[in-house]
Amino acid sequence: MSVNTFLAPSPVVPGFLLISAMTQTNPMVVTVVDSIYNTYIVGQLVHLNVPQDYGMTEADQMTGEIVSIDDLDFTLNINATNFSAFVVPDPDAVPPPRQPASLAPAGSHNLYNNIVVPFHSLGNQGN
Repeated sequence: MSVNTFLAPSPVVPGFLLISAMTQTNPMVVTVVDSIYNTYIVGQLVHLNVPQDYGMTEADQMTGEIVSIDDLDFTLNINATNFSAFVVPDPDAVPPPRQPASLAPAGSHNLYNNIVVPFHSLGNQGN
C-alpha cells in the first residue's frame, strides 16, 4: 500500500523578492529591493510579475533562468534590448500602484548547493 502523507502548507522557499530596477540589456539584470531573504541559486528558474504601472510590460509573466547573482542584482537569460523602460511608480500617485513588481521561483528545481533534495517531503514520504 502506498502512503501519501498530507503535509501542512508552508511558505514558498525561496520567497518572492520585490524588484527595484530592470535593465534593457541582453542579458537582463534585475535589481531587487532587499536580498536578506535571498536563497536563490544560479540555474534556478524565476517568474517575473511586472504590473503596467512599472512599464516594461513585455517582461510581465516571463520566466528566465538565473545566470549570475551579485548581491541585489540577478542576471537572467532574457534579452530585454527591445523592451520598454522599467520605472518605479510614484507611491503617492492617484490611484496608487496596485501591486509591486516581483521576482519569484518558477516551480521547484529541487536543488540546494547543487545537490538534489526532496521537495517538501516528510521522511521521504508524502507529496
